[in-house]
Amino acid sequence: MNPHRVIKLFYGFQFFFSLLLWAPVFYEYQKKMGLSDAQIFEIQSLYYIAFCLMELPTGYLADRWSQRKCMISGALLLVVSNLLVVFVPTFGGFLGHWMLIALSRSLISGASSAYLYNYLQESGAEGYYKSTEGLARSYSLVGKVVGWAGIGYLMEWKLELPYWLTALSALIALAIALRLP
Repeated sequence: MNPHRVIKLFYGFQFFFSLLLWAPVFYEYQKKMGLSDAQIFEIQSLYYIAFCLMELPTGYLADRWSQRKCMISGALLLVVSNLLVVFVPTFGGFLGHWMLIALSRSLISGASSAYLYNYLQESGAEGYYKSTEGLARSYSLVGKVVGWAGIGYLMEWKLELPYWLTALSALIALAIALRLP
């Protein structure tokens, strides 16, 4: 596949994978579902610990198994994690959601960058790596800013909508990862 086509797919993957539309409203959502502040902060603490602990093993897995398969698995886990809190809005459901997010992000964090670099290097186009990585991150930030600007209104309309939209976004990221060579 043409390296420029892979670059465009990478932009799309990073944009849709990182579009966590529930991020600015998760606290309010969890409060409305009956969680206490202590429960919410406990989940957050466990999430950050889990994310840190999963970084090395998932990096090793990406190197041994496949960076592309880690990207696919991470996107699939992101879909599942966002649907979990819609169908199981309890402490256990939210804890599962955040642990799956930690695993999902750990699977993607190094694997996607390594995939891009390795593919560009094999194609003789490694000179595009820095600008591609930088633009992908900037596109994802713009998407968050635009998406987050209206998510509160959407949440007022339908309480679970930020999670449904994030699951849809992750599904698009999954479809893009499946198209990568």
